[in-house]
Amino acid sequence: MLGIWSVVTVSLAQITVTNVTFPALGDTLFFAFDATPNIQVVTPPGGNQNWDFSSLRPTFTQRQIFQEPAMGTAGNAFPNADLLYLNGAVENYLRITNQEVRLLGYFGTDPLGIGFNANIQYSPPIVERRAPMNFFDINQISTGLLFPFSPNLLPDSLLQRLPIRPDSLRIRLAISRLDVIDAWGNLTIPNQTYPVLREKRTTYQETRLDAKVPPLGWLDVTDIAIQALNLSTLGVDTTITYHFLNHISKEPIAIVTLDRAQANATLVQYKSNQLTTSMGQPQRESMQMTVFPNPASDEVYVRFNNTPPGQYYIKIYDLSGIEIRQYAVQITENQHEIKLNFNQMMPGIYVLRLADNQGITRAIRRIIKIGT
Repeated sequence: MLGIWSVVTVSLAQITVTNVTFPALGDTLFFAFDATPNIQVVTPPGGNQNWDFSSLRPTFTQRQIFQEPAMGTAGNAFPNADLLYLNGAVENYLRITNQEVRLLGYFGTDPLGIGFNANIQYSPPIVERRAPMNFFDINQISTGLLFPFSPNLLPDSLLQRLPIRPDSLRIRLAISRLDVIDAWGNLTIPNQTYPVLREKRTTYQETRLDAKVPPLGWLDVTDIAIQALNLSTLGVDTTITYHFLNHISKEPIAIVTLDRAQANATLVQYKSNQLTTSMGQPQRESMQMTVFPNPASDEVYVRFNNTPPGQYYIKIYDLSGIEIRQYAVQITENQHEIKLNFNQMMPGIYVLRLADNQGITRAIRRIIKIGT
């Protein structure tokens, strides 16, 4: 049964969200994620509402520590950044003003999820937060990027599938987003209720791939790449998320991602009131594991960086924590990539855990399996 939506409220007045909720240097924000939520979020626009998300259960947790941009690998590439935070192995660079929190770009996995690291800069930056925010506010943003890269960065297993041999490749990304504060009321998550504004974000994203082929020049090879490389990250996609924002908490109280039918929640990120991770600098993984493509259908490639030769194990878990499969992996000086067969696995979200021969976890990644 879906979560309860009641007309009974705790607060009788809408709030205004100001820039006191913007992150600052040294802040640590705590989040939990429910990848199998059973909640009702798509209620009609309007005020004085109650949303009951008390049934949320953490599939995994995360903390965000905001630090000096100079501490990042790509800090020099973002001279205007005020803050840096890590999301896994991805470095996110922010610019903070009195009115906006802007995502300048990031350093981490490429936009196609192929498996190489990239320095991505948005033009113009993406607005992540605004102030002040009130009921009925409407904002639009448009951004994009053009990212050229060498075909040599493609794994040989993918490059050999292309029917062409390009001199260069480039990713073209266009993003437009409509943000509407369409409701206000009270939101209950595990252990607490908060007065909130609800912001509906509708994001339209188009990702194309070009190839430079002599003597023809640049050609759009998106359709070829979708078929030959099975890259589901290419093409046009529409995503709807609901952001529930409080006027005191720096963490969004909840961010809900809807399915393609725009009816049911598929993932909820929410403020963790029970996470007690100690303060300090985030620990970078000594070993890096990249999975691609992600989302994936039948085949998944796993690439290892900074991984000493030896015996390792990749264990795959579903979101209830049940181990689905286990693979023994022998890493050598010349073997840094393996292929896993996912064609017998049901669509859903899975966790890949890399462990050494003593059972110590060295890296964890999430991957989405889609239907073929």
